[in-house]
Parts: sequence; structure tokens; C-alpha cells
Amino acid sequence: MTKALLIALLVLPMLLQAEGRDIAYAKINTALSVETQSPLLEVKLSVDIADATLSFEEVKVWLVQDDEVVSEMFVDPVDGSIQLPTLTEKQARRHLLRINQSEELVQISFDITVLPPLSTEIRYRELFYVVDDANLFIKAMAGPMAFLAPKVARLKFHFTESATITVRGAGEPLSFETDSHLSISIKQSSDLMEMNPMVVFSAIPVAIEPVKWNASEHPR
Repeated sequence: MTKALLIALLVLPMLLQAEGRDIAYAKINTALSVETQSPLLEVKLSVDIADATLSFEEVKVWLVQDDEVVSEMFVDPVDGSIQLPTLTEKQARRHLLRINQSEELVQISFDITVLPPLSTEIRYRELFYVVDDANLFIKAMAGPMAFLAPKVARLKFHFTESATITVRGAGEPLSFETDSHLSISIKQSSDLMEMNPMVVFSAIPVAIEPVKWNASEHPR
């Protein structure tokens, strides 16, 4: 069974602490407004509880405008997931997210998950748009400090057994093999993004990890 991998600290998954009991909605809306291109990217907002004795049913979340409750947001009693609307920048500045629990007990987490492809063949752009989307989220979440944030340049594919990835371009196919950790790391290519060839996996990876490109690495 394949498992998804979170783009953890690399894209600064947002743990939004309640300032008192309110969160400025603009903080959340910035990330919600990012327009992604990859079909493999899944974005999820959820309630994180620090106290094991507290249940999701006890957490209440409201959308507030001008100190008046606009609507109550449904918190899934099983996994704590929550759906929030995307607002215009002007609207977001006028709204707050209100939580009935203290910041020590409850936070709102913003998780970005890269899903494995459904088949062993996928177009290059569909796959490597993950790199571009990850960088969009980094920029959105980091705000004015975006220039200091890490930049994604490659994808690392994790397998449970030895595997290969083949990129079928116009010329000789490019072939990559798993290393000793059963992983394959491939840097995004602007030429291949333009050509959009087929990428073929010998086996579907169990996880795909966007990572920074390290100049000391051997280019793949």
C-alpha cells in the first residue's frame, strides 16, 4: 500500500497559533490562494490537539467578521480535518478564525502532501510541477522572508525495492536507478518541462519528496 509523504519543514507547514483565541485569516488565506498545477499535490488543513484528553468534538472553530460570527467551521471528529473558504485579499483582512481552545491546546496545521502517481507512467510536467508548486507555497508562507527560504529543485522518489525511472525524450532515454537507500533523486529540467516526455517507473514509488538541490550532489 502506497503512503503519502508530507512536505514537512521544506515548505514550512504552517502551524497557526491562536493569538489569544483568534487567528488573522489573512495568514491562512495566503496559502489557500496558491494555485497549484500538479495533480499529485494534496493540501489539507486540520486541527492539531496537544492534549490527549481533548477530543476533536470539543474543538469549535468559527469564521468571524467585524467581531461577529459568520459561520461555524466543521471539524471532522475522526481526523480533525477542516475545510476553509478562499477569500479575496480584502475580505481576508476583515476576517478572523476563532477557536474555543487556548493556543497551548489547539493549533491549525497546514499540510501539503505529495501523492504517488496512480500508474507507472506519467507525463513529465504532471510529475515535476510538484517542484514549482512547492516553491509557490514556500513563497506564500514565508512572506517577506521568502528570499531566505529554501528553494526546491529536485524530487526524491522512495521505493521498497530496487527500481528504475526512465524519461523517454526525443533522443536517447534517460534512465535512473535506486541507490543503496532505495531512492532516486532527479533534478527538474527546464528542457524536459518544455518537451513534456513520458516518465516510466518500474514500480510506483511509495513516496515522493521535494528536496533542495545541493550543489555538492552529483547532478542527475
